[in-house]
Amino acid sequence: MDEDVTRLLCGTPELPPHSVAMTFDDGPGPRSAELSRLLYGEGVPGTFFVLGESVERYGDVLDTFQDCGHVIGLHGDQHHPFRSAEHAAGELSRCAERIHGYLGGTAWFRPPYGRGDWPVPGFAGPVGWHAQARDWDITYRRGQTVDACVDAIAHRVIALDGGIVLLHDFAAATEFTQAGLTEADLDLQVIEVTALLIKQLRGAGLSFVGLPEPAEAQMVNGQ
Repeated sequence: MDEDVTRLLCGTPELPPHSVAMTFDDGPGPRSAELSRLLYGEGVPGTFFVLGESVERYGDVLDTFQDCGHVIGLHGDQHHPFRSAEHAAGELSRCAERIHGYLGGTAWFRPPYGRGDWPVPGFAGPVGWHAQARDWDITYRRGQTVDACVDAIAHRVIALDGGIVLLHDFAAATEFTQAGLTEADLDLQVIEVTALLIKQLRGAGLSFVGLPEPAEAQMVNGQ
């Protein structure tokens, strides 16, 4: 993934002042249902940009997302960078077909790694982010800590007076298996990161919102 903290792709929607949208990529995974219920209990709407290959493993979690009132978006079918708008359309369409019963109208999408800044007909986005802190380094046990991850995101979002936060509720199987890892090797700390981040951001006076309906969204580039 691009290491830029902020990546405002051309379809990124504007949020109301003093507000934060929590978004999650690469799931669903083994802790996603628990995460969904945590958000619901805290009154925090989430947007889950699901990955087709993860849906194949944990598709039953989509019912929990729906029951908790969260938005289901698209991240692609396989976790590969989009090479063109046409390639993006194929990946998004295949992912959408896997979960067609969970999508209402036009679905938001985010490209893997945030690469591929093209609108795709029939979908809303691409959606970027204002803050991330390499939470995948926790997942892959590369020395990142929950506290450091949360502090970095909170510092950025508070300085901006709100924005879209990017976290990950799973990892792409095509990546961790190619690295010689199994699911048991992953350290999924998304519950701990999310709970602490909500506490810090609320303490700073920020509120939580979902992404706006695509038809009503104003984009960060004014389109």
